[in-house]
Amino acid sequence: MTNDTDYKICSMCGSLVDSNSIFNIKGEELCKSCVEKKLEQKNNISTIGTFMCSLIPGVGHIFLGIKEKGLFLLSSFLINILLFISSMGIYEIFWGFQPFEIISVLLIILTPILDIAIYLYSFFDANITRKYIENNMYIEGYVDKLAHKVFNRKNKKYLQEKVIDKRLQ
Repeated sequence: MTNDTDYKICSMCGSLVDSNSIFNIKGEELCKSCVEKKLEQKNNISTIGTFMCSLIPGVGHIFLGIKEKGLFLLSSFLINILLFISSMGIYEIFWGFQPFEIISVLLIILTPILDIAIYLYSFFDANITRKYIENNMYIEGYVDKLAHKVFNRKNKKYLQEKVIDKRLQ
Protein backbone atom coordinates (compact mmCIF):
# COMPACT_ATOMS: atom_id res chain seq x y z
CA MET A 1 0.00 0.00 0.00
CA THR A 2 1.51 3.31 -1.07
CA ASN A 3 0.74 6.61 0.49
CA ASP A 4 0.63 9.45 -2.03
CA THR A 5 0.01 12.10 0.63
CA ASP A 6 2.96 14.24 1.66
CA TYR A 7 3.25 14.84 5.40
CA LYS A 8 5.10 17.47 7.41
CA ILE A 9 5.68 17.95 11.11
CA CYS A 10 4.33 20.96 12.99
CA SER A 11 7.33 22.73 14.51
CA MET A 12 5.34 23.84 17.57
CA CYS A 13 3.42 20.75 18.68
CA GLY A 14 5.28 18.06 16.70
CA SER A 15 2.18 16.47 15.21
CA LEU A 16 2.22 14.91 11.76
CA VAL A 17 0.07 17.00 9.40
CA ASP A 18 -0.88 16.79 5.74
CA SER A 19 1.34 19.21 3.79
CA ASN A 20 -1.75 20.94 2.35
CA SER A 21 -2.96 21.97 5.80
CA ILE A 22 0.32 23.28 7.19
CA PHE A 23 1.16 27.00 7.29
CA ASN A 24 4.60 28.56 6.98
CA ILE A 25 4.81 31.54 9.34
CA LYS A 26 8.17 33.29 9.77
CA GLY A 27 10.03 30.17 8.71
CA GLU A 28 8.07 27.86 11.03
CA GLU A 29 5.74 25.21 9.69
CA LEU A 30 2.66 25.18 11.91
CA CYS A 31 -0.61 23.26 11.92
CA LYS A 32 -3.95 25.09 12.01
CA SER A 33 -4.49 24.71 15.77
CA CYS A 34 -0.98 26.03 16.56
CA VAL A 35 -1.53 29.03 14.27
CA GLU A 36 -4.75 29.81 16.14
CA LYS A 37 -2.97 29.47 19.51
CA LYS A 38 -0.16 31.72 18.34
CA LEU A 39 -2.59 34.39 17.16
CA GLU A 40 -4.44 34.32 20.48
CA GLN A 41 -1.25 34.70 22.52
CA LYS A 42 -0.21 38.19 23.47
CA ASN A 43 3.19 38.75 25.01
CA ASN A 44 3.12 41.35 27.75
CA ILE A 45 6.50 43.03 27.91
CA SER A 46 7.27 45.69 30.48
CA THR A 47 7.13 49.15 28.94
CA ILE A 48 9.22 50.66 31.72
CA GLY A 49 11.76 47.85 31.54
CA THR A 50 12.12 48.29 27.79
CA PHE A 51 12.46 52.05 28.19
CA MET A 52 15.10 51.78 30.93
CA CYS A 53 17.09 49.14 29.03
CA SER A 54 16.91 51.09 25.78
CA LEU A 55 18.78 53.99 27.39
CA ILE A 56 21.95 51.97 26.69
CA PRO A 57 22.20 51.15 22.97
CA GLY A 58 21.49 47.48 22.27
CA VAL A 59 20.50 46.51 25.82
CA GLY A 60 16.82 47.16 25.05
CA HIS A 61 16.99 44.65 22.20
CA ILE A 62 18.72 42.11 24.44
CA PHE A 63 15.91 42.67 26.99
CA LEU A 64 13.36 41.93 24.25
CA GLY A 65 15.16 38.71 23.28
CA ILE A 66 16.72 39.95 20.05
CA LYS A 67 20.22 39.24 21.32
CA GLU A 68 22.20 39.35 18.08
CA LYS A 69 20.78 42.72 17.08
CA GLY A 70 21.35 44.07 20.59
CA LEU A 71 24.94 42.87 20.70
CA PHE A 72 25.54 44.29 17.22
CA LEU A 73 24.23 47.74 18.21
CA LEU A 74 26.06 47.74 21.55
CA SER A 75 29.37 46.65 20.03
CA SER A 76 29.13 49.14 17.16
CA PHE A 77 28.39 51.94 19.66
CA LEU A 78 31.35 50.98 21.86
CA ILE A 79 33.73 50.50 18.92
CA ASN A 80 32.73 53.92 17.66
CA ILE A 81 33.54 55.46 21.06
CA LEU A 82 36.94 53.74 21.07
CA LEU A 83 37.56 54.99 17.53
CA PHE A 84 36.77 58.54 18.67
CA ILE A 85 39.13 58.28 21.65
CA SER A 86 41.92 56.81 19.53
CA SER A 87 41.48 59.50 16.88
CA MET A 88 41.96 62.12 19.59
CA GLY A 89 45.21 60.39 20.55
CA ILE A 90 46.36 60.15 16.94
CA TYR A 91 45.70 63.86 16.52
CA GLU A 92 47.80 64.64 19.61
CA ILE A 93 50.68 62.36 18.59
CA PHE A 94 50.89 63.28 14.91
CA TRP A 95 50.01 66.97 15.23
CA GLY A 96 51.58 68.77 12.30
CA PHE A 97 51.87 65.65 10.11
CA GLN A 98 49.28 66.37 7.42
CA PRO A 99 47.83 62.93 6.40
CA PHE A 100 47.24 61.68 9.95
CA GLU A 101 45.95 65.06 11.03
CA ILE A 102 43.27 65.09 8.30
CA ILE A 103 42.17 61.52 9.04
CA SER A 104 41.97 62.13 12.77
CA VAL A 105 40.02 65.39 12.31
CA LEU A 106 37.53 63.56 10.07
CA LEU A 107 37.16 60.81 12.66
CA ILE A 108 36.76 63.35 15.45
CA ILE A 109 33.90 64.95 13.50
CA LEU A 110 32.20 61.83 12.09
CA THR A 111 32.32 59.37 15.01
CA PRO A 112 30.12 61.43 17.37
CA ILE A 113 27.56 61.89 14.58
CA LEU A 114 27.52 58.14 13.94
CA ASP A 115 27.27 57.41 17.68
CA ILE A 116 24.29 59.74 18.02
CA ALA A 117 22.63 58.01 15.05
CA ILE A 118 23.25 54.56 16.57
CA TYR A 119 21.95 55.72 19.94
CA LEU A 120 18.74 57.23 18.57
CA TYR A 121 18.07 54.27 16.28
CA SER A 122 18.60 51.79 19.11
CA PHE A 123 16.44 53.75 21.55
CA PHE A 124 13.45 54.22 19.27
CA ASP A 125 13.71 50.82 17.58
CA ALA A 126 13.66 48.96 20.91
CA ASN A 127 10.54 50.78 22.06
CA ILE A 128 8.75 50.30 18.73
CA THR A 129 9.84 46.67 18.42
CA ARG A 130 8.29 45.92 21.83
CA LYS A 131 4.85 46.70 20.39
CA TYR A 132 5.42 44.43 17.40
CA ILE A 133 6.64 41.56 19.60
CA GLU A 134 3.62 41.92 21.90
CA ASN A 135 1.29 41.54 18.91
CA ASN A 136 3.34 38.70 17.33
CA MET A 137 3.99 40.85 14.27
CA TYR A 138 7.78 41.30 14.52
CA ILE A 139 9.60 40.78 11.24
CA GLU A 140 13.38 40.91 10.97
CA GLY A 141 14.68 43.99 9.20
CA TYR A 142 17.93 44.99 7.56
CA VAL A 143 19.85 45.50 10.82
CA ASP A 144 18.74 42.07 12.06
CA LYS A 145 20.04 40.43 8.89
CA LEU A 146 23.27 42.39 9.13
CA ALA A 147 23.71 41.29 12.76
CA HIS A 148 23.12 37.66 11.73
CA LYS A 149 25.83 37.99 9.10
CA VAL A 150 28.26 39.62 11.54
CA PHE A 151 27.75 36.92 14.17
CA ASN A 152 27.66 34.22 11.45
CA ARG A 153 24.40 32.66 12.59
CA LYS A 154 23.49 29.53 10.74
CA ASN A 155 19.89 28.44 10.42
CA LYS A 156 19.33 25.15 12.16
CA LYS A 157 17.00 22.59 10.67
CA TYR A 158 15.34 20.71 13.49
CA LEU A 159 13.15 18.66 11.18
CA GLN A 160 14.83 16.69 8.48
CA GLU A 161 13.31 14.45 5.88
CA LYS A 162 14.75 11.38 7.62
CA VAL A 163 12.72 12.14 10.76
CA ILE A 164 9.55 12.45 8.69
CA ASP A 165 10.33 9.21 6.84
CA LYS A 166 10.81 7.33 10.14
CA ARG A 167 7.45 8.51 11.45
CA LEU A 168 5.67 7.43 8.28
CA GLN A 169 7.06 3.88 8.45
